[in-house]
Amino acid sequence: MSTPAKILVVDDQPLVRYTLRRLLAQQSHWEIYEAANGKAALDRVSEIDPDVVVLDIVMPGMNGLAAAKEIHRVAPRTKIILISSHYTTQEAAKVAFFNGNFVPKSEIGTKLIPTINCLLPEESHPN
Repeated sequence: MSTPAKILVVDDQPLVRYTLRRLLAQQSHWEIYEAANGKAALDRVSEIDPDVVVLDIVMPGMNGLAAAKEIHRVAPRTKIILISSHYTTQEAAKVAFFNGNFVPKSEIGTKLIPTINCLLPEESHPN
């Protein structure tokens, strides 16, 4: 029997979180959680110990890059996928630090689930 993967979705826009949650909830072997910003994401990471965090880059307060750095520090096992509809050249260079785990928001419908599956351990995949 497969172990459900815990996926944390972090975006400051409620509609984006709702859309991502609906998309990811189609995977019955995943448990989906939400956070509205980088600070809330850190609280949720310590609370639920997610396997993967889907993290928007552009957010007020603690942006996704700062949150990703802190998540790596407190939960090094957790994989991170950065998402954005726009980002600067400087941010794109930092994305490369995360092994290319970046999905443009315009491609979430086709690329997010396969990207998450690539990051999950085999026992988290459906039977």
